[in-house]
Amino acid sequence: MPFGAPTGAVVLKPDRDEPVLRRHPWVFSGAVAQWQGKVQAGDVVDVLSHDGRWLARGFANPHSEVPVRIATWRDEPLDEPWLWQRLHAAYQRRLAWRIPDETTAFRLAYAESDFLPGVIADCYGDFVVVQLYTPAMERCKEIVAAMLDELLHPQGVFERGDMDTRLREELPPRIGPLRGVAPPERLTVTEHGLRFLVDVWRGHKTGFYLDQRDNRFRAAPYLAGERVLNAFSYTGSFAVYALRAGARTVINLDTSAEALRLAEENAVLNGFAGRVQALEGNAFQVLRRFRDAGEQFDAIVLDPPRFAPTKAVVENALRGYKDINWLAMRLLRSGGTLVTFSCSGMVSAEMFQQVLFAAALDAGREVLLVERLRQSRDHPVPVAFPEAEYLKGFICRVE
Repeated sequence: MPFGAPTGAVVLKPDRDEPVLRRHPWVFSGAVAQWQGKVQAGDVVDVLSHDGRWLARGFANPHSEVPVRIATWRDEPLDEPWLWQRLHAAYQRRLAWRIPDETTAFRLAYAESDFLPGVIADCYGDFVVVQLYTPAMERCKEIVAAMLDELLHPQGVFERGDMDTRLREELPPRIGPLRGVAPPERLTVTEHGLRFLVDVWRGHKTGFYLDQRDNRFRAAPYLAGERVLNAFSYTGSFAVYALRAGARTVINLDTSAEALRLAEENAVLNGFAGRVQALEGNAFQVLRRFRDAGEQFDAIVLDPPRFAPTKAVVENALRGYKDINWLAMRLLRSGGTLVTFSCSGMVSAEMFQQVLFAAALDAGREVLLVERLRQSRDHPVPVAFPEAEYLKGFICRVE
């Protein structure tokens, strides 16, 4: 096993042990007083209070902004049986939540939320796509792949190691098969009776927005009979749900021509040929053109990319969210529906609601919050780790 017994320890500064005692899984660099032993990136370390009390055990990367990711609050070895138990428990949670009953595409392991720091594993039918973004999990990626093979018996385990977090952890990017056969260029998955083509080689995240599955289902009834603008559409999943619910027509708006082509194919795959229009362009610019032209829509979906990857850009992100929502409110008829999201972990649900308040005030519209939305239940949030809840949204009525 590439990791096992602790090779050293991290000693916290005075009065910095409270988050660890409250089961927060990250030790930030500012909380570290000193390292004991010759600790290398990927090693197992004990977490000690300033007076030497044992608090927890985790994986180290002294060069990271999060130099320790806690894996357990028990005095237990972090070895192969530990890893197998955590993966197996994560899968059992998804079975208990009956997620495989409604889709062939779901998140099997969600890092700290499943007590598996550094491991994301997404199931796409007969393939598992993993993102391993800590030095510890980089060391044992073959073991992770072998365990997923034993647990699920997929055709292949595929790595999408091109996420920003790997770069911040000083790990090189890598995309390719880890075990079994490589997935085809496009996979077909099912979700609530609909079918979608997924590009796990080049698509966003691991290929599909699994975190929006529950929200697609919940938003669809509000889009029935409507003319819908689906901004930041990616591969058109919200559009397909809207069309099944009875939307008259949908415009998919995205900057990626390839994503729009896949969105069109997804519409055709589900029997909705001729009811979607593809529009390539920048959403901010296109919505302004629509406003200037006096265009109106019955419903608008806004699912923009992450505007605030770090705290340093939160203020700029809030301005961006306000601007795009203000434009959408201006474009909606009275009584129209706005389905709007933020996937920026640094922007809380309360902050996002304040953005909508400010946008509504400037747009001169009355906005009613009808439903609150969050990431799908295969992306659970530990009560001690609110950072895991990055996706938030609202279904609004705009009058």
